[in-house]
Amino acid sequence: MPYPHPPHSPPPARAMCTPPPRNVLAAFLAVLLLAGGVLTGCGGSASGVTQGNEKNIHLVYVNWVEGVALAHVMDALLTDSLGMEVERTEVTGAGLAFSSVAGDDADVFTEVWLPTTHRSGWQKYKSELTKVGQWYDSTSVGLVVPAGSKLQSVKDLSKHRDELGGEIHGIESGAAVNQQARQVLKNNDISGFDLIASSGPAAWSALQSASQADDPIVVTGWKPHWKWGRYDLRYLEGAQTGQSPVFGKPEQVVMVADTSFANRYSERVVQFFDNVNVGDEALESLMEPFRPNSDVTDQMGAAREWIRNHRQLVAGWVPPPDSVQEDGGAAQGSAQTAAR
Repeated sequence: MPYPHPPHSPPPARAMCTPPPRNVLAAFLAVLLLAGGVLTGCGGSASGVTQGNEKNIHLVYVNWVEGVALAHVMDALLTDSLGMEVERTEVTGAGLAFSSVAGDDADVFTEVWLPTTHRSGWQKYKSELTKVGQWYDSTSVGLVVPAGSKLQSVKDLSKHRDELGGEIHGIESGAAVNQQARQVLKNNDISGFDLIASSGPAAWSALQSASQADDPIVVTGWKPHWKWGRYDLRYLEGAQTGQSPVFGKPEQVVMVADTSFANRYSERVVQFFDNVNVGDEALESLMEPFRPNSDVTDQMGAAREWIRNHRQLVAGWVPPPDSVQEDGGAAQGSAQTAAR
């Protein structure tokens, strides 16, 4: 997958309130804390939290359709309603996304599944990161088959090994769901299967081909995902969230940033990330133009069209400008800016 880094101009200077570089800010804060001081003054508050005015923000996300789709919507809203300069980078694995944010190459990883799927990445970098928003609740993960499949339970896999070619289709190499699939096979004493680690799009292409030919197939899968709206699918019993300790309990999808996030960005931007929340119906409609083989070529246009069709939802995400916070229609107006 491409990993572009287009240049951006620095944030516009503001008299006496230009934000220092991130490493300088961190050192400055450390000195103040050691001295027992309270940070006030330029952009400060009585609580000691300094609001910054950085205008550039870099979003990183894995090439999962729901994450790609949401990142485009956030790009549109941050650009059109909050005046930000947005860079987006799509990567092929969560490990790279975590390390990009922890290493200051990106600002926000927009799709982190916790506490189970991305536990290893979060545990590795959590001292350098902070959660800045939760946009989806009650996820599920497991082994997925077409609804008409002969397989009902994970224990049926051994009986149908030859029909399946000894293959289970996973996603990108190193993905947590691949590791979980291998573990659930081990826990059920199922051998003779290879987990094919390629990519999400490759797995969904195999699913589509098998569904059209009425061939048996098992793929790793999760909700939310566009495939549930396109195909008649179900999880294998004993190999899904809530039925196997391997897949854990329903998860939350959160966004993580480096620990200086709240100091570098305005209160409106910080609040925006905290406000974003999408339910199943809205998310399914958002994912449709972003799915593989979609005939949509202008994805930013599709994101703005979705915003136009979900004005009421999006109005709750974009905080009104400070000068019009008491105006009940301000949030609606801000959200509608992105829909023009």
